[in-house]
Amino acid sequence: MIAEARMDALMNQGWPAAHSTQLDGWLVRHNAGVTLRANSVLPASAPFDLDRALDYVENLYVAHDIRPSFQVGPAAQPGDLDEYLAARGYELRNPTLVMCAEVADVLAKLSEPPTAVNISTAPDDDWMDFWWAVDGRGGSAAQAAARQILNRSRALYAVIPSGSPIQAIGRLALVDGWAGLYCLAVDPGHRRRGLAQAVIHGLLQRATTLGVTRVWLQVVESNTPARALYDRLGFQTASRYHYRVLP
Repeated sequence: MIAEARMDALMNQGWPAAHSTQLDGWLVRHNAGVTLRANSVLPASAPFDLDRALDYVENLYVAHDIRPSFQVGPAAQPGDLDEYLAARGYELRNPTLVMCAEVADVLAKLSEPPTAVNISTAPDDDWMDFWWAVDGRGGSAAQAAARQILNRSRALYAVIPSGSPIQAIGRLALVDGWAGLYCLAVDPGHRRRGLAQAVIHGLLQRATTLGVTRVWLQVVESNTPARALYDRLGFQTASRYHYRVLP
């Protein structure tokens, strides 16, 4: 099983923020407030002076009009950071599981897609508009900032069908022989037709031609239907995290 700290590093590379500052072992990320993942601290090592580091983080985020936030998982340092943040008034948000699998095992459990899956190496305007309509938060400026996050890392983009109107999409970040599944979205009018599985199949099938052997994904712990699907496909929980956000 992959080390939890290594998993944190892969996820950070798969969804890179515009600005990442090293602060005595912490990675302080900010990206115009777009997505909590890109606007939170990844606390990889314990700072020498915890209170001073927290003051710096809070002042930096407030200066950028972002709520101070931390991504807290098993590898977070110091080891009692979660309790410390809770005592400081940070609220717990979005408990999330990190699940991993061998690409070959997942493909063996998937049927051939019932429809063609178009794969590209960059998100076009139609892909972006669909994703933002289903899962976006904010206006055109926030969408542009989100698009920059996607474009900062190597990835594959899936869409069904290849023309309009779009029914389903997905993104597969490519990092060091791993793949990270993101942005899986299906139009509400086309759900329960196997389109999510078709997108996953299309992305992973193409990834195998690039030498990718392992895949990870993040799923909110309370999302029971999605977790059931990933369980059926052979994904296993490798880590977990939640956010601490200062209200």
